[in-house]
Amino acid sequence: MTSVTIHLTPVASSTFATVADVEAFLQVDISTDATKNAACVRALEEATAAIRNYCHQYLSEVEDDEVTFDCVGGSKLFLPELPVTEVDSVTEGGTALVAGADEDYQLGEHGVLHRVGQEWESGIQIIEVKYTHGYDVIPDDIVGVCTRAASRGYQAGLASAATAGVPGVASLGLGDFQAGFQSSVGGGVSEPAGGASTARMLLLSEKDILDKYRVVPQPTRA
Repeated sequence: MTSVTIHLTPVASSTFATVADVEAFLQVDISTDATKNAACVRALEEATAAIRNYCHQYLSEVEDDEVTFDCVGGSKLFLPELPVTEVDSVTEGGTALVAGADEDYQLGEHGVLHRVGQEWESGIQIIEVKYTHGYDVIPDDIVGVCTRAASRGYQAGLASAATAGVPGVASLGLGDFQAGFQSSVGGGVSEPAGGASTARMLLLSEKDILDKYRVVPQPTRA
């Protein structure tokens, strides 16, 4: 059994899209209204978290991240966050290793650290790696998915506010109060039957876009 301990350093702006992106997408003014701006920021944070959860990746750039592994041997060590842009240091059992084809290890494709000429040492929390990973500039397709997902969440909140949080309201009255409710089955884009709380976070088409960034968790050795 293998495990890994990860220490992610927070970045200044952690959402994949901005309020301005949502404003441009919906063609509305949000930022000048404090309440709407706060709701949009929350929607962006939730959309970003959903993307990270689906991809099993942080995606934003993190410099000098420190990862500690349990290891049971093997010649390959899988770094958990991609893309890997730089490996700063590798320590095995307290001994600093040297990178190079004729040295101790090499960085291969897809974040794989190859041990040169021998296997990785076995032990609990025995290998420490400091490395830089993620995107300094988030790819446009991820920004697009985040923008659309956040826009749906933001709009769902507006719809809920307009109907006092009651799902399925089709019309309201005032004199001799009247209210009409739509009958619909959840499961569509906005999940109207369940109200704003069931607005779909990521559509299947958006998951298709994200699949190239998605990493299925791998054992840390092979």
